[in-house]
Amino acid sequence: MGRLPKQGIDCWPMDNGFLRDGKIRRIKMSCGPSSPTILISLLSHIYSDYGYYIAWNDNLSFLIADEVGVTEDAVVAVVDKALQVGFFDHDFFDKYNILTSEEIQKRFFKAIRNRKQVEIVTEYFLAGAENAINESIKVIHVDVAQ
Repeated sequence: MGRLPKQGIDCWPMDNGFLRDGKIRRIKMSCGPSSPTILISLLSHIYSDYGYYIAWNDNLSFLIADEVGVTEDAVVAVVDKALQVGFFDHDFFDKYNILTSEEIQKRFFKAIRNRKQVEIVTEYFLAGAENAINESIKVIHVDVAQ
């Protein structure tokens, strides 16, 4: 029996200007010098788990705090500021309690362009990332309730 296809990705491209990005700079100025490391840890969880989103909960804030060596309050503050400045999509956070963005989804779909299929929770898919999907990938739509 074969194993299930991998959903997330093992590595992801990071822009050279990550630390110079205005959103990152605003978060860092508001939340302190550990905030870029917190964001990188969050992105790593997003890309390695489902690939294009992650559910936000107390367990995730604990895991990130433990990985980075900061308090859970520091992680929550970074997420709050990241939502405020548009690093993560605020509407999807409010509606589904997930962390995602158009940029995250585009990066994910570009990284999996050679896969045969991928599962997508239709409700979590941002329309602006639509053009990043390779037409040769079979998209399996999954309901949120599953």
